[in-house]
Amino acid sequence: MRTFKEMNKSGKETCPICRTQDEGEVVLIGVVGTEKGGNMVANQFHLKCIDLLYDKSAGIIYQRVN
Repeated sequence: MRTFKEMNKSGKETCPICRTQDEGEVVLIGVVGTEKGGNMVANQFHLKCIDLLYDKSAGIIYQRVN
């Protein structure tokens, strides 16, 4: 997964989890249903906000929401 040192703040987009443009590394995550011609829309997420778990028996990765 490619990460970026900081959020692109040229627009008003915020991290969907914390709803801020705080400093810190981000990753782009594609939005389901926006695929078109090999491209897709993606949102910026702070790495510090992502709390992923892997369910080996089900073969899925998911976000824990507290």
